[in-house]
Amino acid sequence: MMNKLLTAVLLAGVMAAHSSAEWKTLTADDGLSGNEVQFLRQDDDGTIWIGTLAGLSRYKDGELQTFVEGTAVWDVLKIGHAKYLIGAQNGVLLADGDKREWKQRGLTVVPIYPYNHTVWMVGKSHRTEEAALFEKVESEWQVVGYFKDKRVVDLFRTGNGHLWVVSDGNGLYEVDPAKGPEASLHHLQGLNVTALAEDSAGRAWVGLWGRGVRVLEDGRWQTHIPNEDGAIFSMIEDSNKNIWVATSSHGLWQYDGNEWKNHLRAEGGVNMLAATSDGKVWISTQTKGGLRYWDGETWKVSLESFLPIRCLLETKSGEIWAGGILDGLHILKK
Repeated sequence: MMNKLLTAVLLAGVMAAHSSAEWKTLTADDGLSGNEVQFLRQDDDGTIWIGTLAGLSRYKDGELQTFVEGTAVWDVLKIGHAKYLIGAQNGVLLADGDKREWKQRGLTVVPIYPYNHTVWMVGKSHRTEEAALFEKVESEWQVVGYFKDKRVVDLFRTGNGHLWVVSDGNGLYEVDPAKGPEASLHHLQGLNVTALAEDSAGRAWVGLWGRGVRVLEDGRWQTHIPNEDGAIFSMIEDSNKNIWVATSSHGLWQYDGNEWKNHLRAEGGVNMLAATSDGKVWISTQTKGGLRYWDGETWKVSLESFLPIRCLLETKSGEIWAGGILDGLHILKK
């Protein structure tokens, strides 16, 4: 009872802190599936997906709808007209119109990516915590044989259609779908990969645990910020082609193509890092919470809160949607 009371008090304080004329906040009281937002995604048709620890909401044609409830949702992939695969805490859910069918129960599924004429996903066992790479074969899911013993924990897709398969503590594999898994290239063997990104030049950036950052350039891996001994949480490229790197304990790094600059080191871990088309770089840290953006010279507060933001989306209409760890969804109109 005391924990519930404390949570209610915290949430009330956060909501008061967000009482800004610019930001609009939606919570479970407004029809959101839950107040702990995990991811935000927008489809080509403009539909926005909000995954929470309590379900999946869909914002379509100006209406907020509950699409899945009763489970944490981590990913969603459209595979046909009104047909979706949903990665959840309880397995993978096939949504076809009004029908819902669970597959691979007992797994936490994230992420899900298209692969050739099928789909790949990573599933972590609730019982053993071991993760594996699965492939959809007709109506069933099977472990991808080549990666059966490689402890797959993540996937990433680059612009050339290649899938990068992350192995727990042993680098990553680059898979060309035209050649298949058996012809994959094993990169950065023995290293613990924690983040992946691709820049506008098509270069692959890899964040490591305790070993800084590597970038694949002209077929060779180059080392950056090797003395960064924290984990790399995420990496982005802004509209000015700066590379930004969020860390677990030393703030974030900015690379302008010549040198690296450290920002907000005293604030420790950066919870969220994103860039928008207007040139702004957005962050939320564990220490300060809320949302700030880099205007080219300084960090400016946009959304005040002592709770961090977990994810951020710039919609096709230019709005900013920010998902909080406890206080729902915040929307900044264009």
